[in-house]
Amino acid sequence: MEDAKNFLIEEYKDYIYSIANLFYGIDKEDLFQAGAEGLIESFYSYDDTSSVKFTTYAYKNVYGHMYSLISKTNDFKISKDTWKLYRAIMLKYQELAQLNGREPLMSDIASELGIDDYLLNATITACQKVPSLEEEVCENKCYLDTVASLERVSIDDRIFLEETMENLTPLEKEIINYRYYQDMTQQETAQKLGLSQVKVSRCEKNSLEKMRVLAKCA
Repeated sequence: MEDAKNFLIEEYKDYIYSIANLFYGIDKEDLFQAGAEGLIESFYSYDDTSSVKFTTYAYKNVYGHMYSLISKTNDFKISKDTWKLYRAIMLKYQELAQLNGREPLMSDIASELGIDDYLLNATITACQKVPSLEEEVCENKCYLDTVASLERVSIDDRIFLEETMENLTPLEKEIINYRYYQDMTQQETAQKLGLSQVKVSRCEKNSLEKMRVLAKCA
């Protein structure tokens, strides 16, 4: 039994390390051991007649075991390469959504970017679940904190903000403009655009997340 487990772990060694490499500040071997436990759990519950690839199926358990480990410490951070990949995923999501007029499948995004489904899912999960996201992505200063006070924003920062907003959809740009440049409430913005407040709130949250990712990768 142990030999079988060891063979399985060796077979998927690169796969486990690829998820462990999403993080830094935590010993890679500790992350690897945690991920190996998740891999073994997945192996015993995986239906090999399923159309879902084993690596895609297993990532939740592999990542989950790693996350249980890293959640016990505040010393870990998301690697810069991971943030760059997350940014690419978000931009590709937007591009495909605009091109096809519908939300793209995660598999479509993975295919377009030339990455495995499990890595796409693990990257999204890591970047969205990282504690204190706003503090993490802003590092020395957060450009988003200055949006509502443009008189205090430098020319360079204004250029950065404008370039960042270029990656938003037309609706997202309008909402950010009303909320942060014109200092409107969500309710006022909803009335202005003829939308529900829930729709505005959700769209604003997604827009800020995109802009934070761009700030991190700048």
